[in-house]
Amino acid sequence: MRKRSAIHIEGAGWIDTALAAIVTMLSLSMTLALVVLVVNIADVPVFHRVIYAFILLSLLFCCFSYELSRYGLARRGQRRAHVAESALEHLLAPSAPSIAVLIPSYREEPRVIAMTMLSAAVARYGNRRIVLLVDDPATDLPSLRSSRAAAQTVIESVRTIMRPLRAAAQTWQASRSLADLNLDVHREQVCALYQLAASWLDEQAADFRNATTPAFRHVDCFFADQVLGDLAELYRDKARQLVQQGADERELDVHYAILRDLFCSDITVFERKAYANLSHAPNKAMNLNAYIGLMGKRFRITRRGKVVRLLECGDGWADLAVARPDLVLTLDADSVILHDYMLRLTHALQENPQAAVAQTPYLTFPDSTSVVERVAGATTDIQYLAHQGSTFFNASYWVGANALIRYKALQDIACDQTEGAQTVRVFIQDRTVIEDTGSTIDLLGAGWQVHNHLTPLAYSATPADFGALAIQRKRWSNGGLIIFPTLLKHYLKTPGRLRRLPELVVRTNYLLSPLLGNIAVFVLMVWSPSDSRTLLMWTPLAIAPYFCLYASDLHRLGYRLSDLFRVCALNLMLLPVSFAGILASLRQMVTGRKGSFTRTPKVADRTFIPPYSFLFNGMMLLLMAFYVIQGVVSEKYVGTIVPAINVILYAYGLHSFIGFRNGFADLALAIRHAMPAAMFPAAAGARAVSLRTVARSGPSSAAVRESAPLRRIAAAIAFFAVLLGPALSVPSQSSGDPRHLMIDDRQAAWLATQGHPQGTATPSQNTASLSPGSD
Repeated sequence: MRKRSAIHIEGAGWIDTALAAIVTMLSLSMTLALVVLVVNIADVPVFHRVIYAFILLSLLFCCFSYELSRYGLARRGQRRAHVAESALEHLLAPSAPSIAVLIPSYREEPRVIAMTMLSAAVARYGNRRIVLLVDDPATDLPSLRSSRAAAQTVIESVRTIMRPLRAAAQTWQASRSLADLNLDVHREQVCALYQLAASWLDEQAADFRNATTPAFRHVDCFFADQVLGDLAELYRDKARQLVQQGADERELDVHYAILRDLFCSDITVFERKAYANLSHAPNKAMNLNAYIGLMGKRFRITRRGKVVRLLECGDGWADLAVARPDLVLTLDADSVILHDYMLRLTHALQENPQAAVAQTPYLTFPDSTSVVERVAGATTDIQYLAHQGSTFFNASYWVGANALIRYKALQDIACDQTEGAQTVRVFIQDRTVIEDTGSTIDLLGAGWQVHNHLTPLAYSATPADFGALAIQRKRWSNGGLIIFPTLLKHYLKTPGRLRRLPELVVRTNYLLSPLLGNIAVFVLMVWSPSDSRTLLMWTPLAIAPYFCLYASDLHRLGYRLSDLFRVCALNLMLLPVSFAGILASLRQMVTGRKGSFTRTPKVADRTFIPPYSFLFNGMMLLLMAFYVIQGVVSEKYVGTIVPAINVILYAYGLHSFIGFRNGFADLALAIRHAMPAAMFPAAAGARAVSLRTVARSGPSSAAVRESAPLRRIAAAIAFFAVLLGPALSVPSQSSGDPRHLMIDDRQAAWLATQGHPQGTATPSQNTASLSPGSD
């Protein structure tokens, strides 16, 4: 199992700083020089020069923003000070700031729930409780029972191991007053208790290894080795140190206090959809908001027929009492945290009173056998570096997969929102599907900051197939355009605008790079004026410094240098997906209707590939091949270099990430199911046209022949509207359930008859999902 080294990720001091600065200056100077050169070329039409200047400046903005973040990361690496274990020991006591760990879950697999809950339960901290927020539909009883059973298994397991630990701590407190207190016996007992805790962790790790499947072996083994296994070794080290160094009465008292709360047994399950007067909005943000709104209050449960409500009550008897925490840890149900997560991030918040959120942007689980997961994970890990560098410029965004948040900060940005006939309290805004990014701007407006801790302490799942990845990346591309005006308004109304310009650049790139970068790349590929094609070959030279830095960062993160080629191919495959997310943002801006939060499926095989994505990429491959042939025929060989590179990238991407066989099979399946939906309305419309024609001129063969083209046109328009609809709209299902994109049993049988038995997934297999975030 490959283990990522924190030092390897965080940089190499002044060398890394100098490299980032040199690359930034080279990229900036080369791009600007090329812009000046192009603008002053007289034999190229002005319109073409303007387009090319836009392409270069857009690419420069995206590249420069990343290079600026990398410079910030290098500077942070230079300034980083190690936090000693002794500085964290006070957080192991019951008097530590209270943390409520909230785990939003929606139709997750039992192993996913158990893994996330265990990672939070075994994390070292003295005063925390865990709440699994089950959001499965009330009508989906099998999923609800599965989620409850997974949670109950973890609860019983943790409570079992905690009984002897707490009993020993109580015995110690009772025996301290005795005159014949035998410290040697208690030292041996503390050693035995640490060994017992380590053995229990080993048993849990073995269970995950034994129950794993080939598709998730890398995730389960990582969890077993680096979450449970490393912690077990830590407790064995403590036992060995006690044997070697001994311990006096005061030190034994500290050890017993730690053992009393070694693992968190205060674990509960909450289902907001069981109560009629709580928000039922289908997204993760409102799942969290529903429970956060209960904190610090007491409730009685009332039933009137089948309607169950929570009614706030005073200090008397209550069915439900929710304690108000100092801090709230939101942890997605497909993410895990290392054992020092709560200790180090709580310490970071204590050191920075202006920080509302402390987080470690997640890395992906390493060693995946899926090429899609590995390459998509590389882009996510690169974002980890960019996120860490953004903190140097105070430009961090809250990445929602895992974050420790001050409860007071959530109160500062809370507002009331109408949902149906009731008013609900909203802390984490759900105006867009990227709720963490939007809430960051709200926190900035309230005077708070977001801090990224410079140590990798959290890991999260990455889709292993292109269909699921398309769902995730479309959601990530949707919302930046909506949030940007709010960011700009905040920047303009706060002082120090010139000094904070790097912050604006980095934040703007995070929101607008799906628009600027992808449009620039697309125009660069499809722009075909013969008098300008030669100019396009110089574009890679302008962004070569960026690619060199990117390749170096991939190597630093443990990837191969050849993965840079695969990353480029994957980014091209995701162009139509990004455009679909941008179109969804534009639709919301025009209509005012919020998009549905579609969760990303996590499946062992594959998810249905969106037809618009396969069609777009296939047409781009043909277009690039046409440009190459056109250049060769006209003997303009220089102008064929860039299209030829794109042909190679598209061919590799379609073969490795999508698969021609799977793409055509899913396209045929989409056509097979879309045609009836398209043809019947079109036929009805055609019959109406025919009847109107007959009413005017009487029945004649000429009128019937005249309506035939109208029928064909109407059928074609309706067909393509159904086929390409997912690219232009948000999901229509109110539950936000992505399983309508999965291949059902009937479709799987049809695929099998076409020679595609593999890669099918029934709805029952697609109950797990993930939510970003920093998505």
